[in-house]
Amino acid sequence: MTVAADLFALQETDHALDAAVARLEEVESQLGESEELTSARNWLEAASENVRRLKSIQSDLEFEADDVRAKVGTVEARLYSGEVTDSRELSDLDADLKSLKKNLQTREDAFLASLEQTEEGEAVASQAQSILSEIEARWQAAQSHLVAEKAGLEPEIERLRAIRGEQSGAADRASLSLYDLLRDRRDGSAVATVERGMCQGCRITLPRNIIQKARNPAALVQCVSCERILVFV
Repeated sequence: MTVAADLFALQETDHALDAAVARLEEVESQLGESEELTSARNWLEAASENVRRLKSIQSDLEFEADDVRAKVGTVEARLYSGEVTDSRELSDLDADLKSLKKNLQTREDAFLASLEQTEEGEAVASQAQSILSEIEARWQAAQSHLVAEKAGLEPEIERLRAIRGEQSGAADRASLSLYDLLRDRRDGSAVATVERGMCQGCRITLPRNIIQKARNPAALVQCVSCERILVFV
């Protein structure tokens, strides 16, 4: 006949097995990229894309300024070459030159503003890269630890399952059925120890006759309150 001590040993195995399985599930849920890492990568990608956009605008503005600058040079050369003598034509050239220079100033100002925006964008991208590198380093270290922990948990779970199989296989069907029923009802705790005349499952003082019965190593005695199987250890 299965004694309470045997079921208590089975319960200890079950508790260890439950804890190992729960931890394995937790470890597996943490494997892979974290939300923090994904967010950091998305931030860097957005910052990098912004830099590419700003550099494209900067390049366009530079090209436009160079084009206007070239036109200024052409008009200046013609205006001051001495080849144009007609006063009306000279006046038109001078007006064109002033307009082009004003246009050039506007484009140069826009180009300088674009340079400043690009520098700011590059600073943000650099900060994003630095933060991502720090997060990746922490993540990789954590992943290595989790992988190692998983590698240790899996064989431990198999070992505990083997032990449980031996322990449950040695129990008689009725006692094991009672154990499983109580384990389900009492959050995994089917067996409770008796200390100082009290059931340690529900903390009530047990009647003397129940205590005496529970001292019999061959008897399965249940607490009058929580119904857990009582055991002296």
